[in-house]
Amino acid sequence: MDLAITLAEAIRNGGSVDIDAVSQPDLVEAYAIQSTILARLGIDPKGCKLSLRSDGVLRAPLLSVTEAASFSHEPGLKLEVEIALVLGRDLPHRAEPYGRPEIRDAVAGVHIGIEFVRSRYAGGPQGRTALLVADLMSNAGYRVGPALEASVLDEGRAADDLRVTAGNQSLFDAPGVHPDGNPLAALVAYANEAGRPDGTLRQGMVVTTGSLCGGLGILAPGIVTIALGQTTWSLEVFG
Repeated sequence: MDLAITLAEAIRNGGSVDIDAVSQPDLVEAYAIQSTILARLGIDPKGCKLSLRSDGVLRAPLLSVTEAASFSHEPGLKLEVEIALVLGRDLPHRAEPYGRPEIRDAVAGVHIGIEFVRSRYAGGPQGRTALLVADLMSNAGYRVGPALEASVLDEGRAADDLRVTAGNQSLFDAPGVHPDGNPLAALVAYANEAGRPDGTLRQGMVVTTGSLCGGLGILAPGIVTIALGQTTWSLEVFG
């Protein structure tokens, strides 16, 4: 079974893949599968998601990046509230490492970001990193919301309260703590990775680096409201 073709079809038609019916790629193959999926779907990605790990940074393209306050519901859909970083200039490879202040200066906009995620594997990737990466790290689409104060990128800053509701149901109500301690950490690390592909960090791209609330199940269509600190945003998950 060609994993790239199978995953592309599952993304296209909302289907799922039997994880035991596919061979496990290595990480290099998984990134090649990402590229094949994008080509089959005709997508030129406008952003990427980064996940900082002890041995480096995992990456995946975002299938869609828009400011539309709506998204189509599908079974298994989850929502993650994130910090969307909009690059104001290219960050090309170079011999001199990028420092955190320079990376921060390269971020032209900071927004609430909503990532919709759905694993295309029935039962999820089951801790198999390369399979997760091949599946675009479960990305189903991304929505860029209202602007936030740039101070959310300050090191040591206390997390803002985050409240997420779906209709009258509370999905999350606690401080929105970033898994890396700060939204910039993974971007700084990735910008300095010698092996990253050319053109991955370009002006205008949206970069997201982790959820403030984990994945919140969206069981049915409806209105979802996100309140992060003093900023509130509502969007429709429609059937």
